[in-house]
Amino acid sequence: MFILIPESRERVWGTPRLHAYSGDQNINQIGSVYSASGIEGIDCKIVGSYQSLNEIIQIDPERFGLREGDVYPLIISFTACDKNLSIQVHPTDEYARIHESMPYGKSEAWYFITPPEEGWIYAEQTSKEKESILTAVDDKRVSDVLQEYPIQQYDLVYIPSGTIHALTKGALVYEIQQATDITYRFYDYDRLDKDGKKRELHVEKAIETLKLEQKVEKDSFDIGQTVEKREFTIQHFSATDFLSNPAKIASVATILSGELYIGDQPCAMGQSIVLLPEESIEITGCAEVVLATPHIYW
Repeated sequence: MFILIPESRERVWGTPRLHAYSGDQNINQIGSVYSASGIEGIDCKIVGSYQSLNEIIQIDPERFGLREGDVYPLIISFTACDKNLSIQVHPTDEYARIHESMPYGKSEAWYFITPPEEGWIYAEQTSKEKESILTAVDDKRVSDVLQEYPIQQYDLVYIPSGTIHALTKGALVYEIQQATDITYRFYDYDRLDKDGKKRELHVEKAIETLKLEQKVEKDSFDIGQTVEKREFTIQHFSATDFLSNPAKIASVATILSGELYIGDQPCAMGQSIVLLPEESIEITGCAEVVLATPHIYW
């Protein structure tokens, strides 16, 4: 078992609302609090250790149910926005392998703790032609060819890689994604970065990996429910007395609300605990938890 220290990242669309989820109090516009991540550039440290998640995995990957050279294949975060995110798409498995030298692409899911202000996100397109999407991007009217996908509090939305989408103003989500942390932006409202330059777009790659036929999937995800997708399984429950991982691969238990203690070590909202394969630990306190288990399919 390893308790992780979350890492916060500032974003132009970020919000102070993520301070409540173990966000860095020195950052006002937090876009994401990375609760569990072991990739280069976002590698969570371990409580009580000088080592990071990826460092301990590389020492003995079999201990985590992984293969030599693997990074932990999931990233867990709390993401929130006070402005719309860019219109974007993530690479498919095939595209990631060919163009990014990654073993898999990036599918993800959002559990809406707070829904967007307007009651919808951008997901999927109304146009059936890539050319019309490119024309809309050039004319800065990309919203005309996108679907406004209705969202309510506590919806779970799965976004397969290659699907156009964007989180919209007001939303706060528990986010699970594959560890290929690559985003291709179609459109970003001409926003400027901290250096005063327009943020980079990746229209050519975005249109190449876009799969027009794909659909997002909406599920309920109440306490007591389990949702299984190709890339991961997530379980939503109230944790008391024990935290257990029945899988043969390390899983991540993340606190959505409440507080747990492992011995005398508190674990607060926004924090994650990595449970080794078939590991069970005693806890005190009570918390709403999501347990995420990766699937090794590639």
